[in-house]
Amino acid sequence: MPERILHHHLPDEIIVSYVHLKRKEERSNKDIKESITGTRLITKLAQMYLDAPLTEVISKKYEKPKAFINGLEISVSFSHTKSGLSAGISREYVVGCDIELTDRKVSPSLLARMRCPFEGEELYRKTDPIQIWTLKESALKMIGTGLRKPMNSVTVTLLEPSLFDVEFSDGKRAKICSFRHKHHWISICYHKHILPGEGRL
Repeated sequence: MPERILHHHLPDEIIVSYVHLKRKEERSNKDIKESITGTRLITKLAQMYLDAPLTEVISKKYEKPKAFINGLEISVSFSHTKSGLSAGISREYVVGCDIELTDRKVSPSLLARMRCPFEGEELYRKTDPIQIWTLKESALKMIGTGLRKPMNSVTVTLLEPSLFDVEFSDGKRAKICSFRHKHHWISICYHKHILPGEGRL
């Protein structure tokens, strides 16, 4: 049964879940496994929390997955490590999800390449490097590019513990909720859907 994660920096309209992956699942092909298990999880979350079956899920490598309920698209995102899977779904928000094991190391050279010139020292002084990775990847997943766009193209600002602001190269902004959960960092980037006539984010 998927475990729903509640956090005071996550809007109620965003459903975030974590499931532990069993060893049998760990042995299969990584890309196939992530697609299948991620699709299954978001399908289950829609049934449990949106009270509606997904009528179609499209998941392609290097692209943000798409999901539909009776022809209407909802925002979904999932991410996966060798031992855990996390997903976010929402009707009202666009979401991007990333998960990494807390003990994964980020080399100083990679951290330097991830850093945007406009980011202050505080983020890098107070935030674990692998958490910064999840912040940036969740943001890039939310806008649908993933790592096809460089991490240094987004500017992340620490607002308070577990809450961050992100600004994209086109000036659009979003929030990120990031927290530890069962030996993982999970980051959820989100912004409210823009309705016709509402303008920018």
